Parts: sequence; structure tokens; C-alpha cells
Amino acid sequence: MFKKFLFLICLFISCDLFAVEDCSEFKFNPDVNINNIDNSNVIIEKSEENLIGKLGYVKSNITYNVKYIVIPISVKDGFCLSLRSVDVDIKFPEFDIVIDKRLKEDTCAYNIVLQHEKDHIQQDKDVIYSNMENIKKSVANAAESIKPVFVENGEDTEENKIKIYEQLTNHKDIVDIISKIKQELRQENEKIDLRGDSFKIWQCEDFYKEMKDYYDKISID
Repeated sequence: MFKKFLFLICLFISCDLFAVEDCSEFKFNPDVNINNIDNSNVIIEKSEENLIGKLGYVKSNITYNVKYIVIPISVKDGFCLSLRSVDVDIKFPEFDIVIDKRLKEDTCAYNIVLQHEKDHIQQDKDVIYSNMENIKKSVANAAESIKPVFVENGEDTEENKIKIYEQLTNHKDIVDIISKIKQELRQENEKIDLRGDSFKIWQCEDFYKEMKDYYDKISID
């Protein structure tokens, strides 16, 4: 489910301290912000080729952008890298609904396919919206559990980033909420697929008369 991770290393704090083996005293209470950015539009397009075995499908592009702010605190023997904040942007971009080009616009079958795909889009959004508090709680618990990491070299190296990254993404609360959302998406979208829209399409007189030779059986994703 998180597709992109941006790491921001900023603000060097100079401290004349004795050598430390334990960075725990430099732990922040990380700020956690979960932002839902809905700029989605529904784009309807006809397939360039005849679809085989299906009448339509939707291209869903929900993305998750995560920004970390990590503070490298200067100590005598190196740096303590401490997580300061986590911002998660959940974005709904454009949704493309692809419909078999042989279906004529505003016909009975076309409208059933279109509504079916729109319902999938709305269902995806509803699952995310209903889990917003759970997502924030899970990310907050994970962020709070991350301990500062001691490194000898304070430069923004990939190795240092991964130490923070792995603590967060491997946290049980993060793993569990991702699994929960995926399961809900499967279950709720399966209900749409099993509600009998294909049967309704065969009841469309124009579809039966004009398209029966093209389709032995049909499905809508």
C-alpha cells in the first residue's frame, strides 16, 4: 500500500556533550499528520481495442506519500538521529474508467457498466475514509516506538535513512492497518462484482440484439 518515501534530514543541533552510547534522551514525541487530498476526477475513455471477456474496468491510482523529518543531534562521538515528525498524504488522483468501445454511449448496457465502475471508485474512497482514524493511530504508535539511532557519520546517507525507515514500516501497527485496508477493499469490491450487474446487462434489449454475437459471457471489473 505506501508507494513513495521522502526523507528530509534537517536542522543540525550542536551540543558539547560527553560520548554517548544511548541516544534515548534525545527522543522526540513525533508529530503525526495524516492528510487526505482528494483531487480526483473521473475520466471515461473507450478502449482502443475490443476488450476480451469484460465490458469495462477502472484504473485506480490511490497513492501514499510519506515525509519524515529526522533531526541529527550532534554529540561527541557522532550523531543521534531522532524522528521529529511523520506526514502521510493519501491522494486520490484521476480515476480512468475504460469501457469496451463497442458499447454505445447512453445505452442501457453502457450506463450499467459506467455506474458499476463509479461504485468501485466510491467504495475505494469509503474504505479509506472510514479508516482515517485507524491509519493515524497506527502511524502515531509506530512513530512513537522509534528510538533514536546513533551514527558516527551524520551525512544524509541511504544507510542512515533505512535504519529509521525499517523501524517504522516493520512496526506491527503499520503492517496490520495495511492488511486490514487491503482485506476490506477486496471484500467490499467483491460485493459490487457479485451483485448481478452482468445479468442486468443481458436484460438490456439493445445490448442483447446488437452484442450477443460478440459475447459468450461477460464480466465487469
